[in-house]
Amino acid sequence: MKKNFLILSIIAVMSGSIAFADGMVFDPTEYNASNTTPAKTTTTSAKTTAPKNITIEENTKASSSYAQNSISGQSTSLNNALFELDSAQVNIRNDLLDYQAKYQEVDTQYKLIKEQRRVLDEQIKSIERRIKDLERSKNQIRKTMI
Repeated sequence: MKKNFLILSIIAVMSGSIAFADGMVFDPTEYNASNTTPAKTTTTSAKTTAPKNITIEENTKASSSYAQNSISGQSTSLNNALFELDSAQVNIRNDLLDYQAKYQEVDTQYKLIKEQRRVLDEQIKSIERRIKDLERSKNQIRKTMI
């Protein structure tokens, strides 16, 4: 009963802390960290600061071209970031292959040394048995002489 209560209370505390966590772990793309306002409001402020003699159509064209430029700039930077991540991944995979090759080499050497140790151990044991046999036979010969 106490174990179940303890486990349930731990789960409740952990899930509650996640639910009531302050802040966001990952910032969304429209979140502007410098002034803590969404990036969409900066485009609307650009609309309001435009001169009054520009028509609505020109204003929407300008804002759409601004949005397209910002999107293309973001996509370029995102493509660059993806390219860098791909390059890093390739480098890490190359390192992994190098370490796997080194591991295989060391593993082969280890198995070879282990086999050599086993063979040498068998030879040592057989020599020790021969020495014991010789000692026994010497002792028996001495006993028969007396």
